[in-house]
Amino acid sequence: MGGVGMASIPVTAAQPSQKLWRAAVIGRTGGGDYGHGYDQVFKGLDNVIVEAVADQDPVGLARAAQRTEAKRRYADYREMLEREKPDLVCVAPRFPDCHPAMALAAIQVAKGIFIEKPFTETPAEADAVLAAAGQRGVKIQVAHNRRYTSEFVQAKALLDQGLIGQVRQVHIYGKQDKRVGGEDMIVLGTHDFDLMRFYFGDPRWCLASVTQGGRDLTRADVRQGVEPILVAGDTVHALFAFPHDIMVHWSSVKRSDHWNTNAFPCEKWALEILGTKGILAQQSDFAWLDSPFLEHKNDGVQWRDLPRPSHWEWPDYARHPIKSLIHAIETNQQPVCSGEDGRWTVEMVASVYESQRTGARVRFPLAQRDNPLRRF
Repeated sequence: MGGVGMASIPVTAAQPSQKLWRAAVIGRTGGGDYGHGYDQVFKGLDNVIVEAVADQDPVGLARAAQRTEAKRRYADYREMLEREKPDLVCVAPRFPDCHPAMALAAIQVAKGIFIEKPFTETPAEADAVLAAAGQRGVKIQVAHNRRYTSEFVQAKALLDQGLIGQVRQVHIYGKQDKRVGGEDMIVLGTHDFDLMRFYFGDPRWCLASVTQGGRDLTRADVRQGVEPILVAGDTVHALFAFPHDIMVHWSSVKRSDHWNTNAFPCEKWALEILGTKGILAQQSDFAWLDSPFLEHKNDGVQWRDLPRPSHWEWPDYARHPIKSLIHAIETNQQPVCSGEDGRWTVEMVASVYESQRTGARVRFPLAQRDNPLRRF
C-alpha cells in the first residue's frame, strides 16, 4: 500500500506564494503522539516557519521541539494558540478523541488547519468542527494522503481517461492484521473510504454485515480498540453504491488460521477495480490487465505496469498537504482533501455499523449523526 506518512510527500522548491506563514504543531505524546510523523509536515517549505509546538508530556515536548526546530514550547496547546496566533496549525495526534477540541481551538486563531485522520470519531463531531470553520472561513486539510500521492493520483487520471473502460465493480481488502474488523476499518479503512470518493464520487447508500466470531454484534462486543477508539466486530463486509452503478465492496475478515498474522511477504491490503475493458489493481504496487477477465491462458494477456496518463498535469500545490492548504486559503477554494472529505469517511464508517444495527440499507446523509455503536 502507498505510504501513510511523510515519506510519501514530495517537496519541491517552488512555493505557492512569497508570504511567510507562521505555523504551530499540536502533539500528544502517549496519546496519539504526532501521527505519522506530522510534526515534520512543515519541513522543507521555505515559506513556512514553525513558531511553536505544544505537548503535555515534557519529554515528548523536548523531542518534538528538536525535530520541528520550533522557537517556543508549550505544555498547553490552548495557551500556545492564544499567545502565538499562528496562521497554520497541525493537529497531529493519530487518536481522534482529541481532534474536535484541538480543531475548534485552532479555528479561533488560524487560517488553515492540517489534521491527522480519522478526522473525528462521529459525524456529529465533524459537523461541529466544519460549522465553526465555515463561520470563520478557516480551511481544513485532512491527512488522507492518497489524494496527494503520485501513484494514486495517476491511477485516478487513467480511470478518468478510460484505461479499463467503464468501471463495473471494486473490491478493497483491509490490512487484516491483529486489528482486523472494526478497528481495521476506522484506523486504515478510512483511507480506503476516502479513495472510493476520490475515484467515484459521493456514495448513495451502504449495506453491511459486521460480525464477531461469526455471529451478529451485541452491545457486549463494543469495546475500545488497541488504539483507543470505540470499535466492534472482527469481520466487516460493506457494500457501497456509487454513481453510474458502481458497487464497492470493502472487507476485513478474521480467520482461525495464519491469515491475520505477518506470514506473507506483501501486505494483505489490496484494491481491484474491474472495468469493461480491463482490470486495475494494487497490492504493494499498481498494475493493470488489458482484459476484463482474469484468466487468459493462450492469448498473451499479462499484468503490466500502469502507463503514464496522456496530457496530464498535476499542479505543484496538489502534491503536498500544506501547499494545498495554503493554496486553498489564498484562492478561497478547498484543499485536495478537505474537512468535508474527512467528514465523509467518518460518516461511511458510521453507516457500516448503522446498517448492521438496523439490518437494512442505509442512505446518505445519515439521519443519526452520533456513534451507532452506542445504540446497540
